[in-house]
Amino acid sequence: EGVVGGVNLANDACFNNAGTDIAQQFQQVARIIKSRDGLEAKRDVFYVSIGGFDTHSDNGPVLTNLLSQIDDSISCFASEMKSQGVWSNVTVISASEFGRTLTSNGLGTDHAWGGNHFIAGGSVAGGRIHGQYPDDLTEDGILNIGRGRLIPTTSWEGVWKGIAEWFGVETQDMDKVLPNLQNFATNIFNAADLFE
Repeated sequence: EGVVGGVNLANDACFNNAGTDIAQQFQQVARIIKSRDGLEAKRDVFYVSIGGFDTHSDNGPVLTNLLSQIDDSISCFASEMKSQGVWSNVTVISASEFGRTLTSNGLGTDHAWGGNHFIAGGSVAGGRIHGQYPDDLTEDGILNIGRGRLIPTTSWEGVWKGIAEWFGVETQDMDKVLPNLQNFATNIFNAADLFE
C-alpha cells in the first residue's frame, strides 16, 4: 500500500459520512499530509476540485448542495489538520475560472467576471473581507458592465502575493511566481494582511 495507502485518520468517519467526491479528495490530501515525514515532504501544494457550478438553469438548489459539500469537506479537513497538529501550517483557498452574474437569466445565472472567494487555515487572519466591495450594484454602477456582470476590483495576483509570501517565496522571486503582478496597483495583499 506504500507510505500513504494504509494511513488511518482521526476523522475518517467524518470524510466517509460526507460521502462526496470532494470529501474523498480532502481525505486523500489529509492522508498525504499525515505521511509527510515518510514522504520527506517539507512543503506541498494540493489541488482538489468540484464541478457543477455552471448553473444557467438553477434557481438555487444545485448551488446550495455544492456549497454544502464544500463546507462539510473543509470542516472534516480542518478537524483532521487540527488533530494532526498542523492546521496552522495549512492554507485552503478557493479558485474559479469565472464568476456568475448577479442577475437571473430567468432560470439561473450566466457567466461573469467578479466573484467571492475564501481563504481558510490555522494562521489565516479570519473574519475579514479583502478587496473593494462595489459602491453601486445597480445597472448604473461603474463596475457593472450589464446584467450584473461586475468587473473585479482585486486580481488573483493581489491575493496570491500574500499567500506566496506566507509560502516562503522571496521578494526577488515574486515576479517569477506572479509575472502579471506588475500590471496591478490596488488591492495587493501581503502575508501580514492575510495571516496572523
